[in-house]
Amino acid sequence: MGSYSLPYDEKKIMFKKVAGLVIEELKKGATPEKLSQGLVTGILFGIFPLIGFTTLMSVLAGFIFKLNQIVVQTTNYLMYPVQIIMIPIYIKVVSMIFDVGYVPLRPDILISQFRADPGGFLRQYAIIGVYAVGLWCILSVVLYLVLYPVILKAVLKFKKGRR
Repeated sequence: MGSYSLPYDEKKIMFKKVAGLVIEELKKGATPEKLSQGLVTGILFGIFPLIGFTTLMSVLAGFIFKLNQIVVQTTNYLMYPVQIIMIPIYIKVVSMIFDVGYVPLRPDILISQFRADPGGFLRQYAIIGVYAVGLWCILSVVLYLVLYPVILKAVLKFKKGRR
């Protein structure tokens, strides 16, 4: 499996969008703590292993924890390329930890498996999905503990620099 990273210009654009959003929300009176929680929430839901669930999960988390929806959703959407990159990683890790059988990552093999046995294919990938969500839950706790203080420090720096 090859590695992929965003081109420098795209990283710069993503950073500028998030930095601009943070600055605007700070000007509107958002607290650095809530902004940081919103950013981390967007990041964590943005790497959820199942496509199509992140927006709803982000809305619910934002509502429950009274987070800035704009910050959470923007960060979540910006994480979409990372989510796509993470899916094969989740599959690989799950297949190494649990006995889920051979799990190909090549699209042509996936398509032929699906055509040969749609029910078996869906059962196997449903199990992988459940394990991947469990893996994501563990990863999210660790990432939250690591990312929140780092992001809070950065947001506080932005706030101090904008006074």
